[in-house]
Amino acid sequence: MLYFCLFAVALLLRFYDLDARAMHHDESLHAYYSWELFQGSGLTHNPMLHGPLQMQLTSLIFFLFGDTDVTARILYVAAGTILVILPIFFRDLLGKHGAIMVSILLSVSPSMVYFSRFARNDILMAVFTFGMVITMWKYLVSGNKKNLYLMSALLALSFSTKENAYLIVGTLGLYLTMSSIHESWPRKNYRDQFPNLSYPRLIFVYAMMTFKTLRDSVYTHPHSRTFTVLIVLISLTLPQWSAFTGIFQETILLRWSNIILVSGEGASNIGMPTHGGKLLAFLVVFSLVVVSMYIGYKWHWKTWWKCAAIFYLIWLSTYTTFFTNIFNGVQSGIWQSLGYWIVQQGEARGGQPAHYYLTLIPIYEYLPAIFAVLASLYFLKHRTKFNLFLIYWTVITLFLYTIASEKMPWLLVNISLPIIVLSGKFLGDLFNKSSFKSKPNLSQCMIYFVPTIVLIIAFSVTKYSSNLPPIPRVFAGTIMLSLFLAGFVFVVRFIQRYETHTLVKYLYAGFATILLLLTIRTTIYTNFVNSDIPIEMLVYTQTSPDLLQINNKIKKLYANPVTDNEPLIIIDQTNGFTWPWSWYLRNYTNVKYPKLQPESYEPHEQASIVVVHSSNHLAADKALSKNYKKVGKIPHRWWFPEHTYRDLNAINLVTKLTDTKHWNTFLEYWLFRKGVGKSIGSEDAYIYTSNTFPNIDFVGDSYRK
Repeated sequence: MLYFCLFAVALLLRFYDLDARAMHHDESLHAYYSWELFQGSGLTHNPMLHGPLQMQLTSLIFFLFGDTDVTARILYVAAGTILVILPIFFRDLLGKHGAIMVSILLSVSPSMVYFSRFARNDILMAVFTFGMVITMWKYLVSGNKKNLYLMSALLALSFSTKENAYLIVGTLGLYLTMSSIHESWPRKNYRDQFPNLSYPRLIFVYAMMTFKTLRDSVYTHPHSRTFTVLIVLISLTLPQWSAFTGIFQETILLRWSNIILVSGEGASNIGMPTHGGKLLAFLVVFSLVVVSMYIGYKWHWKTWWKCAAIFYLIWLSTYTTFFTNIFNGVQSGIWQSLGYWIVQQGEARGGQPAHYYLTLIPIYEYLPAIFAVLASLYFLKHRTKFNLFLIYWTVITLFLYTIASEKMPWLLVNISLPIIVLSGKFLGDLFNKSSFKSKPNLSQCMIYFVPTIVLIIAFSVTKYSSNLPPIPRVFAGTIMLSLFLAGFVFVVRFIQRYETHTLVKYLYAGFATILLLLTIRTTIYTNFVNSDIPIEMLVYTQTSPDLLQINNKIKKLYANPVTDNEPLIIIDQTNGFTWPWSWYLRNYTNVKYPKLQPESYEPHEQASIVVVHSSNHLAADKALSKNYKKVGKIPHRWWFPEHTYRDLNAINLVTKLTDTKHWNTFLEYWLFRKGVGKSIGSEDAYIYTSNTFPNIDFVGDSYRK
C-alpha cells in the first residue's frame, strides 16, 4: 500500500498540468521529429539529438493517443514514475526501509520531478542506469543468469538513448575491475617483504602484481561473478568505443597521415571519418567486433551469444529505425554517436564553471546531499561491499560530470540518482521499525524538534544581522559558521560513538522531516509556479510562456484549419526562432520561416501574425506599420542570470561565508527565489498581428521584478 501511495503521488506530481509549460527548444526538436516519424516521414539518427529511442517511443505514443504537448511528454512521465518503483526490486540490498526511503526521495525530488515533465532523455537514462545497477548486484548476489540478460537489454536501451551510456559503462567497469583485483589479490604486504624498496620501485612491483592478478582472473575457471559481469560489460560494448580512436588523430601517431577519424566539419558528418579515415574506421570496428566475439567465445559462448543477441537486436532496431535505414543507421550508431560528442567536447557548451553542480545541489537536492555526506562517514566505518559501492558510485559520478566540458541542469538527474540511493540506504538503516517501537518520551520529542528550532533561529539571526554594518555582519557570520561546523563535528562524533542511541535517531528524524517539507515546497515551486520562468536554475534557458499564449490564441482562432483558407503565419527564423514554432505550427500548411534582414523587409501577402527577431524590428516597423497592429516586444527565449554564480572562487567564497548579508541573499533566493528576476537575460521578438487577430495577454515581463 505504501508503494502504491508513492506511485500515485509520483504520477500526480509528474502528470498534473503537464501542458502548462511552454515547450523548451530541445523539447520541440524531440517532439517534432517524433511527429515526423508518426506521419510516415521516417527517422534518421542525428547524434545532436542523442539516441533515436525517445523519438521512436514518442512516435508510438502519438499513434496511440494523438500528438499534443501532453503526449509529447508522457514517455518521460512514465519513466519518472517507474523510477520511483524500482527500489522495490532492490530491497534485499537496500533493506526494506532503505528501499522505501529511496522511493520517497525519488518521488519528491525537485530535479527528478522537473525532468520527468520535460521531453529530454535524461530521466530515461536514470531508469536504465538504476536498472543496470540493480541487475548487476542481483547477479553478484544470486548468480542467476537472467540478470545478465536483463542487463544486456538495459545496456542496449541506454546506448540507444544517450551518449552518457559511455560514462555509466566506464563507472561500472572501473568498479568491477577494482573489485576483481581485490578479490584475487595475493594477501601479501610487499612493503614488509621488501623494506628497502624505493617508492618508484614499489609502485612498479604493485603495477606488475595488478597486471598478473587481472591476467590470472582471465584464466581462472570458473570466473568469479564480479569478473563475469565485467566480461559481459566489456564484450558487449567494446565495438561502441570504436570512435574513441578519434582522439589520436591530432597526436603524433596520426597527424602526419592527414587521416580524419572524427570530422569537425559539415552539419551531417560531424564526428564521422572522411577519406582514408573511412578505411581505418572500418578496420577498427571490425577488429573490435572480432575481439568482442572472441572474448565471449572464451568465456561462455552459450550465455554470451544470448546476451549479444539481446543487445544487438535492440540496438540495431533503434538505430536503423526498425531496419528501414540499415547502412546509415549502423554507421552513425557505431561511430558518429561517440564521434560527434568527442568533437563537441571542445565546444564546452554551456560554458559553466567547475562548481556548477555544487551550486545546483544545495538549491534543489539538499536533503539527499546532506545525508549522503553523513552516510559516507557512517558507511566508511561500517564497511560492506554494497555500502562502499554506493559511496564510489556517488563520488565518481559527481567527479565525471564535473570534469566533463558540457554542464547542463538536466545532467543533475544523473548526479542526483546515486546521491538519493546512498542517502536513502542510510536513512533506512537508521529509521528501521525497531527504532520507534515505543512512544517517544519528553527528551526524544525535544531532540526531534531541535533541528527545526535551530534552522528558525539561524534564519532569523541571518535576516536581522544582514542589515547591520559590515564589521558586525562579518562577526555574526563567522560566529554562525563556526557554530555550524562545530555542530556538524559534534553530530558526526556522536553518531560514531552512540550510533544505536535512540536520541541520535530522533535527531536525524527531526532534521530529515524539516528538510523533506522544504524539499516538497521546492518541488512545487519549481514545477508548478516557476516551471518556465528562469528565476529557477533548473530552467536554465527556456521558451517564454508568452509563446504558449500566442499558440493558444492561434489554436482557438483556427481550431479547424482548412488548407485553402488558412491565414498566413510568418516566423522570422533568425537565431533559431524556428523552434519551438515548428512543433507548435506543425499542423498548419500556410506557415513561412523567412530569415529577415535588419536593413530591409519585403512584406509577404497579408499574414495573420508576424513574429520578428528584435534585431530586425526597425525594418519590419516600416513595412508593417500600415496593415498590422504592433502588439509589442516579448522575450522569445530567456535564461537564468549566470553572473550570480559564475564568479564564485575560493577567495570570494570565504567572504560570502563570513558575511551574513550574503547569507541573507542566498536564503532569499533559496526560499523565495528573490533577487534574480531583474537580471533575467532574454532574446526578444516583436509581434505584429492583423486587425482581426484576438488580443493577447502577455505575462513574460511581469516576472522581471
